[in-house]
Amino acid sequence: MQRHQALSLVSLYGSGTPTDMKQYNCLLAATNVRGGFGYILYEQHDVLLFQFVNRNDIGSVAPLVCQLWEQLQRFSIFDHQERHYGGHHRQKPLCHQRRIPKCHGNDARFDHRHREKGNADRWHSCSYLSRYEQNLSLSFQDPDCPRIPDTDGMSVPLIVPGDELSQIFLDLRMMNILTWKMINILHDDTFDRDTISRVMKAISDKLPNKQLNIISRSIFTLKHETTKSERRNSVKKVLDNFHVEQLGHCFLVIATIDMVADVMGVARSLKMVRPDNQWLYVITDSAMQNRTNMTVYADLLAEGGNVAFMYNVTNSGDYCKVELMCYVQELIQALAKALEYSLKNEINLFKKIEEENFQMIRLTKRERRTELLKNVRVSKLYANLKRNIFLSQNMLASEGICRRCLLWRFSSSITWGNFFSHGKNVAHLLDIGIWTPGFGVNLTDMIFPHIAHGFRGINLPIASYHSPPWQIISVSKTGQKVYEGLVFDAINYLSSKLNFSYSVITPEVTRSLNSWNTSRFAKLGEKINEMTMSTTRKVPKEVIDLVREKKVLLAACAVTVNEHQKSTVNFTVPIFVQTYSFLTSRPRQLSRALLFASPFTEETWACLAVSIIIMGPILYLVHKYSPYSIKTSGLNSSWQCVWYVYGALLQQGTILLLSRGMYLPHCDSARLLIGIWWLIVMVLVATYSGSLVAFLTFPRIDTILTVDDLIVRKDRISWGFPNGSFLEMYLQNAEEPKYHILLSRARRHNDTENEKLLERIKEGKHALIDWRSSLRFLMRKDLLLTGGCHFSLSTDEFLDEPIAMIIQQDSPYLPVINAELHRMLESGMMNKWISERMPMKDKCWEVPGSNQAVNKRKVNVADMQGIFFVLFM
Repeated sequence: MQRHQALSLVSLYGSGTPTDMKQYNCLLAATNVRGGFGYILYEQHDVLLFQFVNRNDIGSVAPLVCQLWEQLQRFSIFDHQERHYGGHHRQKPLCHQRRIPKCHGNDARFDHRHREKGNADRWHSCSYLSRYEQNLSLSFQDPDCPRIPDTDGMSVPLIVPGDELSQIFLDLRMMNILTWKMINILHDDTFDRDTISRVMKAISDKLPNKQLNIISRSIFTLKHETTKSERRNSVKKVLDNFHVEQLGHCFLVIATIDMVADVMGVARSLKMVRPDNQWLYVITDSAMQNRTNMTVYADLLAEGGNVAFMYNVTNSGDYCKVELMCYVQELIQALAKALEYSLKNEINLFKKIEEENFQMIRLTKRERRTELLKNVRVSKLYANLKRNIFLSQNMLASEGICRRCLLWRFSSSITWGNFFSHGKNVAHLLDIGIWTPGFGVNLTDMIFPHIAHGFRGINLPIASYHSPPWQIISVSKTGQKVYEGLVFDAINYLSSKLNFSYSVITPEVTRSLNSWNTSRFAKLGEKINEMTMSTTRKVPKEVIDLVREKKVLLAACAVTVNEHQKSTVNFTVPIFVQTYSFLTSRPRQLSRALLFASPFTEETWACLAVSIIIMGPILYLVHKYSPYSIKTSGLNSSWQCVWYVYGALLQQGTILLLSRGMYLPHCDSARLLIGIWWLIVMVLVATYSGSLVAFLTFPRIDTILTVDDLIVRKDRISWGFPNGSFLEMYLQNAEEPKYHILLSRARRHNDTENEKLLERIKEGKHALIDWRSSLRFLMRKDLLLTGGCHFSLSTDEFLDEPIAMIIQQDSPYLPVINAELHRMLESGMMNKWISERMPMKDKCWEVPGSNQAVNKRKVNVADMQGIFFVLFM
């Protein structure tokens, strides 16, 4: 079992002012400090504490204490005290005061955690000195022990070269560099079981101060065969039919330098190197093989891949020995320089301001700890001597022995967008950092830069053409092209999320003249974005060629997803879904001459007339055969009885006659019959009156709102849709009979007949079937041009047509683009853009006969003209 030692430093100043250094008395005393034996250097307010915890005799640490103190003296920290604070006499070197006690047996208490007790105990033994927020902890610890957090201090594991791999992965996880939740580990059989077991434990064990540590692991062993073909076959057996969706998209390959090349080649051939996958290759024998130049792997990198390398560059010379004092000297030199720099700055600040203000703005203990750690970790030792920022990390390049013994480097691949920038796959590697036992992992960039930064701000070409409202290309007053429209809204969203800029290629498109641009409708361009019928199936050949030849990232144009075109190009996920409706002339009101008869159907009126004719004779017969005389009752003939029943129905004079006792039968049987008739009359009259009011309020309109309504009127109205529309293919494959009728009687329209077509629609002779959004634009244009509403839109919406953008068939960027488009659709951004660019609601959106139209309508005498015709008859 290796020794476990810890060195802790409490910040130099926590209260008071630098003038307190006048009372500084250098005293070294022995005392028990939180369960361990320590040596304390203190002054009135602040304490400089070196604490050691050791399983062995504490006396063996005494020479180390003397050397640490001599290092502090060597860097003249207290020379500033004499120079700036009155030259207070300094004590003799503490190691010469002979006040270091020798402890034996149970004279001291120890706090040591064995490695076998788990990570939680190991972390406790590594970090208990930094529980207080003012402490800056510098510790030397066992291998495979989580380091002290960067905000609390620094720790150095005492690792023998060859056993550092598990510690590297532990450091990567502690610094949140490796945050995979599911990982596939591939290693060759040259590693012993203990090494792989330690790596697995470092990757998956629970870490301190981490909320989520669960990692799903899948481990695969690769046979290290003698020949290259055999190695490739063994790798292919493992990767072939690999279930990425179940096992995850993250791959960790720990292998020798020859095996890594074979794995990269097989993974590329199986198309497993994609933007949504991550590959980290750990090359363990690169230093032994003297092959530390990773540029040889650049040719094996695939376009759009996320590949990183971690390779060993350890110096394995005989003079390279891992000694505790070597690391102690290196660390204490950096600490002394950092303290000196902090002290100089505080002295200079104190000289410039008053003491009261200094107390308010001076650093607290936590701030001082942060400053010291920052200075200790500065990337270059000699980068800025004038500002006296010191650190020892770049000492790795100096002549120290321990500083060059154990060293690993990291390289990341830059592959996204290189094909469009150079016309070929030109990938390259970046040296992004190193790992050493003293300072752990130090990276200047992300280990997978494309995962964090997308395309890294490069400029990518895209193709487009003018097709409002999807793609609107205009020229500003300064002569610059302006790109707008729903598609470019989506492109701008992608560029911000995937971190790229774009330049638009607009090829010279050969197209027939559009009547919208040559007719009077072209004048409306300043008022509303022009839009003709659906044209997303008519993509110019020049745009398709740019995508197919991989000259652009994608085509920024709205295209109907077509399975037949997937043999040459591919499509993104649908960014719009268009529905079909049909446009007819605005429905007109039907004749109101017979409006008074509308409350009842023809059958009801016929039954009512028959009941009157029958009721009169029945009443006469009942009255005739009664024992009373019929001569004075006014009901002495069948005609009089019929007229009596009819008058009761119209409520004209019957009530007055009854009130005077006239024409009222004397017999009970006739009176019972008359009473029943009156009840029938009351129900009929109330029903008629209520229905008549409704018919006066809601005029009868000949509307065509559904496909069934359109088919019913097939003898007097025709219909059609744009030539080459996606609707035609849908109707051909439809199963419902009404769609077959719709297709068989439909006409195909070209762009050149738009104006004539609109005139026929206004006359009520034709119906246009197209996208609902396109028909909305047509209605809006007509309103702006004429000021009136001449069209009506059906309520039926059928056939969802998916609209997407075009991308090359084998593009590696399709998964990441689709993922961002999914997030865009789920967030509702597209609905927002559509609502902003679609025509605003106007009076033409109101359907005749709807509640909005009724609220504006007044009943007049013309609505009852039919009753006057009856009166004149």
